[in-house]
Amino acid sequence: MAISYKQKCSRCNKNYVTATWKTRYVLCLECQNKEMAGEITNPKMKKFFDIPPEFYAENSFLRSIKINYLRYEDLSGDQIAGFKRVVEEMRIAKGMKKPALAPKKAKSAAAPASKKVKPATPKKAKPAKK
Repeated sequence: MAISYKQKCSRCNKNYVTATWKTRYVLCLECQNKEMAGEITNPKMKKFFDIPPEFYAENSFLRSIKINYLRYEDLSGDQIAGFKRVVEEMRIAKGMKKPALAPKKAKSAAAPASKKVKPATPKKAKPAKK
């Protein structure tokens, strides 16, 4: 585990923030909440960012991803995957369950489970022309 220490917020110089040697520009939760206050209009992303507020309070990575989305209105695949992974790890650590998803439609009994595929037939060789 990296050595951590407390440093004053770079913006307000009022609150202390836990930092490591990798953290260059530390911001407190109050300063970042002002940036996270924007409205998300995309319903898919609104659901994506709908996690408990204490997750944002504990993890600066989650805050930075949300701020980047509000600023640029787009996220890369790696950012989305990282966000999902961190949220899942935090849910497991807190002992929370995933929110219940809508039940999937059941397949009808008449529909086959899998399609049968015909085996490939070898092509016949053509006679050589003289």
